[in-house]
Amino acid sequence: MEAVWLTGPAFTLHDGRGCLSFEVKGDNDATVLLKQQTGSRRWQHLAGGGAAANGAAAANGRGPSPVEQNYTVILGSHRNSCLKFEKDGELCCMVANPPGAGLSSSTFTRYWINYDQGCISVGRGPPGEGLCASWSDPEPISNIRFAGLSAWDKHVGYRNLRMHPALQPPPSSPSPRQQRAHGDLAQPWPQAASQQEHQSSSVNSSHDGQPGARQLSESAVPSLLDQCQAALLSDLSAGSVCEVLQVADCLSPVVDGLRSRAVEHAAQHFQCVVGQDLPGFCSLSTACLVDILCCESLDCPEKEVFDAVMKWAGYGREVADDASACHPMQDLEQLLPCIRFPLMRDSELELVRQHAMWGRSSLLRELLQEALDARSEEGTAREGSPRGGVAARRAAVSLTQDARHVRALTHSERLASSRFQMRRAPGCTELIYMFDGDRNGVCWHLGTCGGTQPWVNPVLAGRLQVRASSPACRSTDPRALVGHNFARCNFAGPRMENGQPSSWWVLDLGPRHQLICNYYTLRHDGSADFLRSWVLQGSNDGASWADLRRHLGDSTLCKAGQYASWPVAGHAAAVPYRYFRVLQVAPNPEAANPHHVCLSFWELYGYLYQRKEQEGQARPHLVPHHQIVSCPGGGC
Repeated sequence: MEAVWLTGPAFTLHDGRGCLSFEVKGDNDATVLLKQQTGSRRWQHLAGGGAAANGAAAANGRGPSPVEQNYTVILGSHRNSCLKFEKDGELCCMVANPPGAGLSSSTFTRYWINYDQGCISVGRGPPGEGLCASWSDPEPISNIRFAGLSAWDKHVGYRNLRMHPALQPPPSSPSPRQQRAHGDLAQPWPQAASQQEHQSSSVNSSHDGQPGARQLSESAVPSLLDQCQAALLSDLSAGSVCEVLQVADCLSPVVDGLRSRAVEHAAQHFQCVVGQDLPGFCSLSTACLVDILCCESLDCPEKEVFDAVMKWAGYGREVADDASACHPMQDLEQLLPCIRFPLMRDSELELVRQHAMWGRSSLLRELLQEALDARSEEGTAREGSPRGGVAARRAAVSLTQDARHVRALTHSERLASSRFQMRRAPGCTELIYMFDGDRNGVCWHLGTCGGTQPWVNPVLAGRLQVRASSPACRSTDPRALVGHNFARCNFAGPRMENGQPSSWWVLDLGPRHQLICNYYTLRHDGSADFLRSWVLQGSNDGASWADLRRHLGDSTLCKAGQYASWPVAGHAAAVPYRYFRVLQVAPNPEAANPHHVCLSFWELYGYLYQRKEQEGQARPHLVPHHQIVSCPGGGC
């Protein structure tokens, strides 16, 4: 079984200890492997191999089985009904219907796996919370260092991977509060049989010696600290969040949960926080403000983010010299890379260039030059020249050493990549491309009303519209383009526009939806008229179009019924659009019908924004330098 291995210091278990957290989406069998070295061999052992075979082979004087020692944790095994622990490919523990351990095929769910010298614990939620099950190996494998991610018979998506220090002490049983949420405390918690016997004997001896000990442990009386945190969170507002963050910084890491909630609240209400409590905002620590600016919940135009950072640096005043600054330059330069200058309009970049900080900070000048280079590079790319280093850095999501090894991005690489990506406003839906023909795109999402209903063709349901350059007929069927049945003949023929033949397909998400497209999939029909030169475009009015990705002489589509998918990156691609168009820009050579755009399927992925029906005009959101784009308030 193939696996993707996490390498590098950021993903390595140290001294056989570590806690891996991740988010996963899939139907079943999310598989995590723990090994002494990277490699994809998992069940490639001799008949009757594994741990038992190694012992038998050693007793008979034979060499060990060729299997590499490993632990395997499988979430959602047996049709998403079991949690399994394996060692060297042999089943050691299987927990049926563990609480919280079922996978979701429609949304990403956060899990953690803690490994501590043979003790493996699995939970749902932040590390240490929501324990699902645990198992201890009486003969642990030494020097476990690497983790790998895999699947079984269906695609599984992973994201937001992070390796934490091992939890101390290793969790072996849930809190009484979690058990009460699961059911009756009298029911045994799912775990290995050996652990049940050990815990039973421990509880009985404790109960016999001290009759009140068990009742006291099960009472789960909230501590004073928990009550204080709950009170602060219940009264959290734009005017009080800065004071809460200052207190949380002083008590870190005891109240890290409170701090993370406060950081998210400050990011979601960034403009109100700056407006209502400027002194408190300017008193925030550098590390705290970095966390706010890097939070994906931050919903604020980048120029206003820059203005707020300048106020923070000068404690509410414009920074003109060192005398007026209340924070040193090295602190300010930790914040500047968190501002996404490439998403500003040209007029906003000019205002930044005129700021007093422009002459003082060489880093600010470099960041603005990076944004300007991206502008010129996009213009070059539209003319057909290859993209340069900036685009490669911008499009980076993860860096690979080879096909099956992934290392974590460095801090500077993460910032360089994120600066070219639009922030995800609260409430938007992330639609992630996983494989060709998957069910994660916008057409499937609208066809199922966000996964709440059985799928129906979204064109027939009136949830989106598809148009072609030629009239609809049996061989030009808009419904087929967003369906999941193969169409043997489905093309958009040419029409005359400005004296030239023009062939295209247009997909309209409707007035309530906009999509930031970061990936798209096409499927050819059954003909031999393969698409070679085209451009994917986006628009918000159906009249003015922005290029998202241009293809010239692209021979990827070369077989009947073939799928092909491409990433979308760039400044214009960081904007939400209502309309999308596949436009042919040159005739297809060696085709019987050179002006036909033959497609059987089209799907788009990215971040979907929805306007609520009762809302009126949308407020301005992040905009490119060439047009204004609206994003609905509240629903984003």
